[in-house]
Amino acid sequence: RNTGPEDVYIKVLFCGVCHTDTHQAKNHLGMSKYPMVPGHEVVGEVVEVGSAVSKFRVGDVVGVGLVVGKD
Repeated sequence: RNTGPEDVYIKVLFCGVCHTDTHQAKNHLGMSKYPMVPGHEVVGEVVEVGSAVSKFRVGDVVGVGLVVGKD
């Protein structure tokens, strides 16, 4: 989708993989859906920011945790 006014679009450079991601990839929990790209808690470079974003600029290196939201 297009970058919205409050969105930060990032190019993912690195991604953490924890034991739960491994279980999901191997379907140990019996609920995996494929294709799958396991991992979360990413580090990336800001590529684009929405018109209402003031905290980040293109070129910034940022981290995104597991839970993402407005507050």
